Amino acid sequence: MRVLDIIQISPQEVFIVGYPDGPVVPGPWELRLNGETVAVLEATGEAQLEAQTKGKLALPRAVVCRGQVERKRFDFTRDEVTLEPAS
Repeated sequence: MRVLDIIQISPQEVFIVGYPDGPVVPGPWELRLNGETVAVLEATGEAQLEAQTKGKLALPRAVVCRGQVERKRFDFTRDEVTLEPAS
């Protein structure tokens, strides 16, 4: 999944916003920066987002994870940031 944004909701919970290819399966997921794993997070499900656009673009989805991520480490315009199921 290509990551568009990271939102730290609380010290224990973070939203990873992007476009998952399919259903989000609870369990360990790897947050990768330019192909290198920088964190392993525990996905607990998906947050429900309200549609506020009238266009035909697909809305991003938010994966709810346990853990902490330092957002300042990522430049979403230059770096490739992805979230993948842990292998």
